[in-house]
Amino acid sequence: MKAAVWYGENDVRVEEIKKPSIKEGEVLIKVRAAGICGTDLTIYKGKFPRSRPPLIPGHEFAGEVVAVKNVPSHLKIGDRVVVNPLLFCGRCIACKMGFSNACPKLRLIGVDIDGAFAEFVKASWEKVHKIPSNFPFETAALIEPVAVALHAVKKSTCGIGDLIMVMGAGPIGILVAMIARIAGASQVIVTEVLEYRVKLAKKLGFCVIDSSKSNVVEKVCEMTKGRGVDVVFDTAAVPQVASQLVSLIRPRGKIVIIGLYKEPSPVDLLDMIFKEAHLLGSRVYSEIDFEKAADLVTSGKIKIESLITHRLSLKEVKEGIKLLEKGKNVMKVVVFP
Repeated sequence: MKAAVWYGENDVRVEEIKKPSIKEGEVLIKVRAAGICGTDLTIYKGKFPRSRPPLIPGHEFAGEVVAVKNVPSHLKIGDRVVVNPLLFCGRCIACKMGFSNACPKLRLIGVDIDGAFAEFVKASWEKVHKIPSNFPFETAALIEPVAVALHAVKKSTCGIGDLIMVMGAGPIGILVAMIARIAGASQVIVTEVLEYRVKLAKKLGFCVIDSSKSNVVEKVCEMTKGRGVDVVFDTAAVPQVASQLVSLIRPRGKIVIIGLYKEPSPVDLLDMIFKEAHLLGSRVYSEIDFEKAADLVTSGKIKIESLITHRLSLKEVKEGIKLLEKGKNVMKVVVFP
């Protein structure tokens, strides 16, 4: 089969390799669509600490079952499916308490083991979820990032009438904003510096602050008459944003960190004390979050097709990664192996 294999820093090659062979309880999937995300970009640059070459990246994907070996009867050859890529130990305290997403030994298909930038990928049947037979593969491939956003919004306990802020209008930021709106937020404010993403967020009906042109803290203070927002979600993960987070929330407001910070960043802990602020980390998602995300997407309750800006072939994976690296006029790049 053809696969995009990462061999180290800035080195991805599309080449012919052996098709995966499945064991008991596994499913072989023909990949029909796979999303490229920020984690893939980090892997490509050689900066994701767990990833070791040679590796086939790709953890957001949908496809068709082409082979099974001793799996439950509900999974059959020809089924359209998505895969939850999270792999946890099941034995640690986090797993025993039902927080497998915080497992110290958590691994991902496409990050720690071979993933979906290939014609075929294998997975345990327990990770495979069926989708409707007529549902578009490219949309289904985005269920995984929807699960990330859903988990974060659930952690925030965002509810009816809440005033929400999302720092960063990349794919995860927009998905958080969409789900917060579904959860009942009265208003969702989004900040962004890139012109294309500013325009898209406005087109989707969100109140947008262009943080390259406005002082975000002053603008929010003005918009909320000094009150502050109920919840701020940080998907940007840059020091400048970290320094603003506590100033943006009301007393006893919540800060939810989703983006992966690459360096230590300042947070005003004294102001956190005075506000009795809640600082929450949000890591990927739970099993039930993934299932709910699949239901949200396949039922049409959340419309995410507009996030796909580029559709590329497998041989163009490197070009797709570079599009994300440049960051202009791009949201979600989907590869079709």
